[in-house]
Amino acid sequence: MTIGLVAPEVASSAPKDDPRAEREQVRAEQAKVASELDTTKATQAQVDQALQVINENLQTQEAALNRTEAQVAQAEQDVADAEAAITKLKGEIKTLRAEIRRRAVRAYVSPVGDDVLSVLDTNDFVTASSRKFYIELRSQDDADVADRLNGALSEIDYQRQKAETARKVAVKKRAEQAKRTDAVRTAKAQKQKIANKLQATVNSQIARSIELGKTDRALSKKIAEQQAALVARLAAEAAAAQAAQAAQAARQTAATTNQGPSGSETGPLPPISTGGGSGTGTGGISLCTVGGITVNCAIQSQLGAMLNAARADGVGLSGGGYRDPSSQIRLRQAHCGSSYYAIYEMSASSCHPPTARPGTSQHEIGLAIDFDNCSYRSSACYQWLAGHASSFGFYNLPSEAWHWSTTGS
Repeated sequence: MTIGLVAPEVASSAPKDDPRAEREQVRAEQAKVASELDTTKATQAQVDQALQVINENLQTQEAALNRTEAQVAQAEQDVADAEAAITKLKGEIKTLRAEIRRRAVRAYVSPVGDDVLSVLDTNDFVTASSRKFYIELRSQDDADVADRLNGALSEIDYQRQKAETARKVAVKKRAEQAKRTDAVRTAKAQKQKIANKLQATVNSQIARSIELGKTDRALSKKIAEQQAALVARLAAEAAAAQAAQAAQAARQTAATTNQGPSGSETGPLPPISTGGGSGTGTGGISLCTVGGITVNCAIQSQLGAMLNAARADGVGLSGGGYRDPSSQIRLRQAHCGSSYYAIYEMSASSCHPPTARPGTSQHEIGLAIDFDNCSYRSSACYQWLAGHASSFGFYNLPSEAWHWSTTGS
């Protein structure tokens, strides 16, 4: 771990003979420290490390919660099975006791002794043998009924003990489930905390990049590229969070459908907010639309001024600006290929047309515009931009006549 990012040693209160519980607590402590990272001063490596620590903790806590929920469900199922067995046994015991009472009445009305005398009184050997057989069968049948009753009484005692044990386990596991749920909420809150910090950092650094555009183009470009990479990372985090939320919702739906409500459901935990709502892009970027072109709100005024100036000179400028990371990935697939190498590693110039790798495009932070009707340097659009765009803080990417941004990349 990087010194100062996560605690190198953790005083764990977990039982020393439970390595998994101790590991869970260590990760929770490390995630707590990682969530306090000063993102305005941290390097990209430190940000990546903090996100990894926080994600590992969230995965660990969610796995522990899932195990506990499964244990609660099993205990509740054990209770239900035992109670169903008890209900069935009660019916059997009632039936057997009724049968014993009926036999007792029959024995009183027609004692076995009377049947024995009737056997002795007959001179018919076959009849006497048959009567003796039925007398013995009757006695054995009575004994079987009594044995069945004793067995049912023993079994119902066992099932009652089983139900009581399962209830105690369920109570214990529900209490653990509540703690696990709180641990997951804490882990998600930590992830949300650093996500909020990163979003704020992205916006402040983009503003810095724009400010440096006219005085230090190289530094402006470097800062913008770093923020584009960070926005791409936040987009990946958003996708992972949404996938996890969908999986959790599916598990809960399946559990409710298959087992019915248990009374211990906590409901889906809130997902991590990653921007993307009205007026915001991935990473919490503020988006504004000027003349039909959506860009980062930080360049709203300068773009508006440039569009008005071009219009006054008889040149209409239109095009596309902001492009979220997922759209950038789709473009790479269309222009470069569908393999991992083609999408994430192949150089932009190897694609047709040239397309920046996800996490490197200024479109992803709303600082670049692809202008329509500027495909050729001989076009009126390009000619006007070449002569005036720099005064508004926009610069051309030499390999693409249509691509203009605050950094020239």
